[in-house]
Amino acid sequence: MNERYLIINADDFGLCESMNQAVQELFRLGAITSSSILSPAPRAAKASALAAQQKLPAGVHWTLFSEWKEELWPAASLQGKHGFLTDNGFLPADGGDAAKRAASSNITRELEAQYLRMAAAGCIPDHADSHGGTLYRINGRLFFINAFRLCRKYGLPFRFARTTAFLERQFAGRVSPAVTLAHSGIVFLAERMGVALPDDFITNPYPVEKIRDYEALCRYYEEQLRIAPAGITEVFLHPSVPDGRLLARTPQWRKREWEYYFLKSGRLARLVEKEGFIPVSWGSAPFEELRRKAADFPETPHSRQQKQTIPTENINRRIKHYG
Repeated sequence: MNERYLIINADDFGLCESMNQAVQELFRLGAITSSSILSPAPRAAKASALAAQQKLPAGVHWTLFSEWKEELWPAASLQGKHGFLTDNGFLPADGGDAAKRAASSNITRELEAQYLRMAAAGCIPDHADSHGGTLYRINGRLFFINAFRLCRKYGLPFRFARTTAFLERQFAGRVSPAVTLAHSGIVFLAERMGVALPDDFITNPYPVEKIRDYEALCRYYEEQLRIAPAGITEVFLHPSVPDGRLLARTPQWRKREWEYYFLKSGRLARLVEKEGFIPVSWGSAPFEELRRKAADFPETPHSRQQKQTIPTENINRRIKHYG
């Protein structure tokens, strides 16, 4: 139970050509073990084809919104009326607004269409995750239920950490009891529906102006990984080769370039070896084996108390309501 498995994931595969180039190169160098494809994005068809041809591990990076207002993406599901789309059938740039207007059944339809689009290209997703966190209840909607239904249907693990360490990082140590309770409820539901979750995930949550420089970004990842717990941890980054056009569009693109250089430099690979991590992809990570081992250990008073705080009846009603 002391082994530390590490998934090194490149998010936003398919977003643009500069990210496709970065992900291909990093796979070739052995710097990453996994990727997530933004199925509706402009270069996603190419990313899916590359992943299928080269047998690159890839998951579906579920999204309810387009990355930029200047470049809206057609929805993957074009059948029926979708209240959260633009009048022309595009995913809006405002993910929060989309979530407020979305009907649950339309969310399920769109998420499944994004999965099936990848599968039709010969790239069968090995996991699912949420672009911009819109499926994590941060918008007040319980779309993680829709996600878990599809994960159960297609046998996909999902990116949501079982432990609360990621909340401490995301909220700079100021995690409210309400957020902690919501986290417990989501983890409980995943267990109930048989959806595998990693123990922790790590990413740099700060905008580029708060990171200061490339070296500070590298140190953040190294420091967080050194204290990663036993079990399965995912570190996910958004690497891009330098792209002057997108850097002119948003200064945040610099962070993506730094993450590319960090992965390419070999610093992360050296840390993984030094710390004794076992590199895995989502498909090769031993989710089921670790679940069985955990079941052999007796419940602790803390774990019993956590389960007792979860409103089971309310969750059951929500599962029936969300389609």
